[in-house]
Amino acid sequence: MKKDNKIVIFDWGGVIENHDNNKYTISKAIIDIMKYYNCALTDNEIIQICSNGNKLNSTLINNDEETTVTWFNEVKNKLKITCTYEEYKNAYYEYGKKIPYYKNVVEYAHNLKEKCNIGIFSNLVKLDGKRINEQVDLSMFDYVFLSYQIGYNKPNPKAYEYIEKRLKINPNKILFIDDTNVNIEEARKRKWNVCNAFGYELDKIKENVEKFLKE
Repeated sequence: MKKDNKIVIFDWGGVIENHDNNKYTISKAIIDIMKYYNCALTDNEIIQICSNGNKLNSTLINNDEETTVTWFNEVKNKLKITCTYEEYKNAYYEYGKKIPYYKNVVEYAHNLKEKCNIGIFSNLVKLDGKRINEQVDLSMFDYVFLSYQIGYNKPNPKAYEYIEKRLKINPNKILFIDDTNVNIEEARKRKWNVCNAFGYELDKIKENVEKFLKE
């Protein structure tokens, strides 16, 4: 570690990607994709099938194409859609690019590299990888902890343990920014510094980061 041994870790969804239901979201993107490929089910039925418990979790925490393809084929049969996996993957990428994200939060995170280490910690599926990288430039982050790569998703304590083992620093040298209470509480229990905020609350994020860096 460098830069006074401190790191600011950003969540993706809600902190960088906009999760305002009044705007375009990943759920709406998935619904649009399935209807484009002739799914006749309701919006709620589509989301329920696509986020079916263990099927979604297995996709989240496995970094292999085979698992994702298996998940897709099961969903395809239930939704009765008319597309191949490659077509779905390309559509997921194109529709995903329509989802708004907070560019000012990304810029702020990148600028923090002069003062401390920066990281990103998020529950993402493998299909998200390409789009996310284009939007935030993952190479700019000192540490990248994506659930499909590390093998655990928030708020599983093992995900936090994985990060602690990688960083090898005192928990009070970590500031974690997330919009979800349950994720924040797990970090708090581990003595991390936390900031419960959405991307539109950039002033709140800056205030917490500046306080953290001064301590």
